[in-house]
Amino acid sequence: MGSSSFIYVGMERFETCFCDVPTDQLQSVGNEDCMGGDSFLTVYRIDVTAVVRGDPHMKTFDGRRYSYQGLCWHTLFKDCSENDAAFEVTAKFEPTVDRTKTRTVSVNVTVGNEYAIVDQLNVITGQTTGFVSEPRRIQVQEDGKTISFIFKSKDTTFTLNWTLLRHVFEVSFEGSDYNGRMCGLLGNADGEGSNDFVKPDGTIVSDVDEFGKSWKVYGKTCD
Repeated sequence: MGSSSFIYVGMERFETCFCDVPTDQLQSVGNEDCMGGDSFLTVYRIDVTAVVRGDPHMKTFDGRRYSYQGLCWHTLFKDCSENDAAFEVTAKFEPTVDRTKTRTVSVNVTVGNEYAIVDQLNVITGQTTGFVSEPRRIQVQEDGKTISFIFKSKDTTFTLNWTLLRHVFEVSFEGSDYNGRMCGLLGNADGEGSNDFVKPDGTIVSDVDEFGKSWKVYGKTCD
């Protein structure tokens, strides 16, 4: 499936970044400086990539890599800061031709009462309930074999790219509103990969299949 990246915001005290990322990998964010005790702190940011690719191989927002051979619809990531999620992105996994592995064939993006579904290269948009005011919260852009979705929640902007040829899905976000407040197959984006395998009930597990199956979306039928 795809890859997803986000902007991780951290601070450096002299030569040591608090999140243990080498400072030569960081980029300063303007003049957003602050004082920390008796030391001068500078705010930095770094692109961190989460990946779901191929059969599918996953890399969470926090860099944890794993493979999961799930079938049907699963939650990739969603807002877990409130009971009513502001957004949710799910993906449909189907067997490959030889039926030895699975791959991503469809993605569903839901923001509020709006949705956008891409199946192969066919895009369907609409609303779950009520009236959708203009402009739409989910923007759709098509460029050859790549389809992009862009939406904003609070002060965080998400950009999602789907490439059918490679069955790759990429999602990036810029903003800190949802750091540590997301959940799903791509983890929680809190900067710590060891706690990415969190089930919907909040339990942290180590088994890939137990984690993956817990994020299966029940109630949706698959061929």
